[in-house]
Amino acid sequence: MKKRGIWIIIFFLILSLISILLYFVRKENEIYPDEIITRASEMFRPDLKGFLSEVNQTVKQLEKNAKNEDIDELPSDSLNVYFSKLISGNNLLKGIVVFGSNMNYVIIRDNDSWVITHNTLLDSSINWKRYDENLHFVREWTDTYNFFMDQKNFNSINIKSLKKGDQVWRAAKSQLPDRRELLFTILKLNTKNDMDVVALMFKTSDLSSRFYHVLVFENPMVTIQTTRDELVTPIKTKNPKTISTYDTLGVAIGKLFATWDNTPSHEPHSYSFQMFNKVYWTRIDTIHPFMGVKAFSITASESDLIQTRKKTEQAYLYAAVMFALFGLFVYLNSYRKRQKSSDNAKTKISSLTGDELLELIKNGETEYVEFKSSLRWDYREEKVNKALEDVILKSIAAFSNAKGGTLLIGVNDNMEVIGLEPDFKTLKKQDADYFELHIRKLINNQFSIRYANKHLLIQFPEFGGKIICVVYISPGDFPLYLKTKNKQGQEVEKFYVRSGNASHEMTSLKEIQDYIKQRFHESD
Repeated sequence: MKKRGIWIIIFFLILSLISILLYFVRKENEIYPDEIITRASEMFRPDLKGFLSEVNQTVKQLEKNAKNEDIDELPSDSLNVYFSKLISGNNLLKGIVVFGSNMNYVIIRDNDSWVITHNTLLDSSINWKRYDENLHFVREWTDTYNFFMDQKNFNSINIKSLKKGDQVWRAAKSQLPDRRELLFTILKLNTKNDMDVVALMFKTSDLSSRFYHVLVFENPMVTIQTTRDELVTPIKTKNPKTISTYDTLGVAIGKLFATWDNTPSHEPHSYSFQMFNKVYWTRIDTIHPFMGVKAFSITASESDLIQTRKKTEQAYLYAAVMFALFGLFVYLNSYRKRQKSSDNAKTKISSLTGDELLELIKNGETEYVEFKSSLRWDYREEKVNKALEDVILKSIAAFSNAKGGTLLIGVNDNMEVIGLEPDFKTLKKQDADYFELHIRKLINNQFSIRYANKHLLIQFPEFGGKIICVVYISPGDFPLYLKTKNKQGQEVEKFYVRSGNASHEMTSLKEIQDYIKQRFHESD
């Protein structure tokens, strides 16, 4: 198995053990609702501050641009281009409303399109236009209701009385379930000119990455207290029954805020109360006044808190199982590939018939095929030459270090089958069995028995009464070095690679290292 596969398995096993440990540690601890709501509140505080910081950056960008432009006087096309770029640059921003002295303007991002209205009072039927992502007109329509803010909520804001730097927060109150998640901050920008009032529109479901520590509960209720001492509740759920519950809960939470406001210290505090035959927990916490917000609360039912805690515990157990399964999958996949590779090699080798071998010989030497006249008989000198044995081993190493191949001993360079008879006569027992014992001994001494058993298959087919030796070499799992002696009689190691129809020696140490890294370790 490759090193990388082993490390991946170890990694998943460690994660699995850590998850199991966390599961038992958390399971042993008692579950207290006040502790859960307190931790959720503590973790939510930085989430809220992060969101307000992003809103502040958008406001500053608007203020900077407003110093150079009179937005109230810009034509529709210029407004569309300007605000679409601003919204596209902020993943949390859903849309923008401009309350002008001469006009009102609304642009909303709707998936890959834009919904825009211009020169409307925002208090009666509204004419909308849809544009594609490139601001090309698509179609238009009129709706007879104000979907993004109900009139009671809207009219509670005296737009003309807002001063520079003022900021008002509002939540959407539309009766359409899929439109209830909108949250607005309405402000008059702090610029040199008498700038129009602007409302930044956010969709609370898009804030899930920011508000993760609260949205982990099934039906949480988040309330923010503004610097104007108003309470605003961004609603997460789309369930109409829960929405009506939230409206009633809002009254109870308002009373809790009134009680909390009367405490001199304004320290974070948890409250529990009964409603709808349930026990609810509310945690009120404060932040340094920023972007018109000075405090917040998180409310959830006791059953929701406990159930969420149990789900968290179970999540560790599920994670442990998943990590273990991932590790098992990696192991089985690696094992299957190795078996398949080994089986394919053996199947290919054992399936070669005499006709197929003759076809190999007929096609001559290639990157995958090499001929050798003998193992140790020197036809030129007409005597035993043990140096020829190193030549055979060199060819085996070269094939193994490359893509594998087939070595035929008893076939000369002219592609003639000359057989192994001269080699047999040099051995103690003059037959193919003893020949195989001898060549395997040479291979085992050079490259190890482990290598020979896994990567070599030796056969002795007969053609016209002449026996040859066929050595099938599969691609090796590790580099092979040939140990031999130089002219000075010193033992050296040489590295060969099959390239084209010849076995080439690599002499550069860097070249050898680079080749080994690419050939043997690229998938580690």
